[in-house]
Amino acid sequence: MRVEMLRLMSNPRYGNQPEGAIVDMDDADAERRIAAGDCRPVDPPKAKKPTRRAGPAEPPADPETPIERMSVEQLKTYAAEHDIDLGDAAKKADILAAVVAEVERRRDQADEGESEGGS
Repeated sequence: MRVEMLRLMSNPRYGNQPEGAIVDMDDADAERRIAAGDCRPVDPPKAKKPTRRAGPAEPPADPETPIERMSVEQLKTYAAEHDIDLGDAAKKADILAAVVAEVERRRDQADEGESEGGS
């Protein structure tokens, strides 16, 4: 990892490095010195390998898929696309209930608008 020295460093491995010097250190040394306030990272930190292998992203919901059969991610996407506030719903049942309630409320509101305008 490349770091910029914030103070003078005298080290047998890296030599004498003045303040402002850019030094290429191994990650463990760099992290220890950054934590101590001796230097700051120049390059963004490398992404760590994920602990579990990420599978392919879940496919978007088929427009024909009933809301009740959607996964949590599909429900969240549906809610975002249709401006549905999920509040603090975190479980699938709560998210599903919020989406269904809002869809029904909007359907009822649309039906009332048609009956008032059509009479």
